[in-house]
Amino acid sequence: MSGIYGIFRFDGAPVDRQWLERMRSAMAYYGPDGGGFKIEGPVGLGHLLLEVNPEDAFEQQPLQGGRGLLVCAARLDNRDVLLEHFNILGPEAQRLSDGHLVSLACDRWGEEVCSHLEGDWTLAAWDPREQRLFLARDAFGTGALYYFEGNGFIAFASSLKALVAIPGIAVEPDRLRLAEVLAAWQHDAELTAYKDMRRLVWAHAISVASDGGMSIRRFWSAEGREPLRYRRNEEYVEAFLEHYTRAVQKCLRSQKPVAAELSGGRDSGSVVAMAAPLLASQGRDLTAFTSVPLFAPDGASEYHRGNEWDLAHATAMMAGANVKHIPNDAREYRVIQGIEHFMDVHDGPLHGAANLYWLQAIAEAASRSGCGTLLCGSMGNATVSWSGNGSALRALLQGYPAVALQLLLHAEPNPWMVLKRQVLKPLLLPAQRAYRRFKSPFGTPWRAYSALNPQMAKELDLDGRMRAAGYDPTATFSPLEDSRSFFFSPQVGIGPSLLSETGAWHGFAYLDPTLNLSMVEFLLRVPDDQFCRGRQSPWLYRRAFANRIPEAVQDSKKKGMQSADLGHRIHRELAEMRDCLHSLDAMPEAQAILDLPLMHRCLEDVVAKVDTRTTMRAGAMLLRSLGVGIFLRRLKDSRSQGASSSR
Repeated sequence: MSGIYGIFRFDGAPVDRQWLERMRSAMAYYGPDGGGFKIEGPVGLGHLLLEVNPEDAFEQQPLQGGRGLLVCAARLDNRDVLLEHFNILGPEAQRLSDGHLVSLACDRWGEEVCSHLEGDWTLAAWDPREQRLFLARDAFGTGALYYFEGNGFIAFASSLKALVAIPGIAVEPDRLRLAEVLAAWQHDAELTAYKDMRRLVWAHAISVASDGGMSIRRFWSAEGREPLRYRRNEEYVEAFLEHYTRAVQKCLRSQKPVAAELSGGRDSGSVVAMAAPLLASQGRDLTAFTSVPLFAPDGASEYHRGNEWDLAHATAMMAGANVKHIPNDAREYRVIQGIEHFMDVHDGPLHGAANLYWLQAIAEAASRSGCGTLLCGSMGNATVSWSGNGSALRALLQGYPAVALQLLLHAEPNPWMVLKRQVLKPLLLPAQRAYRRFKSPFGTPWRAYSALNPQMAKELDLDGRMRAAGYDPTATFSPLEDSRSFFFSPQVGIGPSLLSETGAWHGFAYLDPTLNLSMVEFLLRVPDDQFCRGRQSPWLYRRAFANRIPEAVQDSKKKGMQSADLGHRIHRELAEMRDCLHSLDAMPEAQAILDLPLMHRCLEDVVAKVDTRTTMRAGAMLLRSLGVGIFLRRLKDSRSQGASSSR
């Protein structure tokens, strides 16, 4: 995905060209196919181009529209709708870039444009008449956008590197953000690892006035939709497949080769099952990469599948003869190397540190293959393979008795289980939540899986923040709650933007068709009884993919664990692990936020014995904390280099 950057000065003075040059240089990898910037008085806007789709060859930004200057990074899913709206047809439509369409849409709808764009996009628009800068990010945050409010100016960019490169900015770590990473609590989604550098939360837009005043609004929500009412159950399946087919088609516009991540599960499997026939009809192949263990997957529990190759291969073979299925054991990649690589990409530590080495291996394999698009199904659990809430009581309280009746009739053959799940569970769950919190170590749920220094947690009042936010570490939802809305809360997670940043780093578009807005809007209106059908759940998915996904994949109860051989990898890299830990022991900054003795124990435990417990603790407590420590060490080194160069 392409990138954008820019600066708005509140004093009306012209933007310093050197500032924009430094920002462009810091994130130059976003623009292998060109780019440029333009200064218009107190505003400078820049664009970096990554060509993926045919129309990208005609992209020339910044764009001068009827309302003012604009830059955007856009891959539009509703391109055809917009072309028709603006009556652009034939060869002219083929030569019109998505960025130009966004400019036309901004001219037409102004700051209401967000409700008319579908796909992966970020934009920045300057209105010289109103002296106002407008920033926005798509409904699911698939495009990255960060901003910094400085002394008399605001700067924004698709990469934090561009903000760090601005002269005079003192870069400090954000302790709360680092603590949230360590506690695996993705609550304050606007926070980054750098203090005062913010992420524009997905489905939000910012309007910035010349006096520095800012107004932020949310333009999309998953709440408040009237359910669809079809006469036949088959109609839901037919409509779902129509939406999903279009969603995948929108991701296949690239004339470059297409690749996909493929696990042994339903979501990435459904993406491959949909994409392969569509590509075959164009005479094109699909390369599917599956992560496989290099060593014995001894870290997998009875609830996990440590090697997903067999199920993934069955899906690939069923998808079509044009699928080239490739195992990737990441033998040439180190665990710490993966952590450092994604710190290069994302400019901060990530809570899923145990998976980063194999994610790097697949991303680089896809890049070497020359693909223009890498498909995934990361949000499928909340969309295409959603199992429903399954609560007849909730449906009844919402005023849908027919849905409630269907949920009761098909819930369980055992009347006791129906009573337990439909009545007792909603009544007892609040007490269960309170009990789980009470019995957790020291009354703090994160202590069971985090190497956060308790003193730092106390200084930040982390437990108080969790209580105020209603945080449930078990992620257990009451049947009376809509658990799916959790996945679509803008305050939860940063995953989609990490995909776009990773794709930009490696030179391809990293796309998730399970997050297509039109399809999500449709699924949010499908009644719960179409998803939940007792042991057949997810019922909508099962019917749609009955002849597309192997029964073994459909029926599998185990979750995939791609890092199940992590313990043995740590053994292979033991010297590097110990050296890294010892370097943190000598850093006061690391001592303040990390429980270093606990990290040492986690390492020695996995050295003594590789099993499910030691592997899980190593991933959650050791590697996640090493990521935070490495970030702090890098920050310290960069300050030292900066101080030396200024002498």
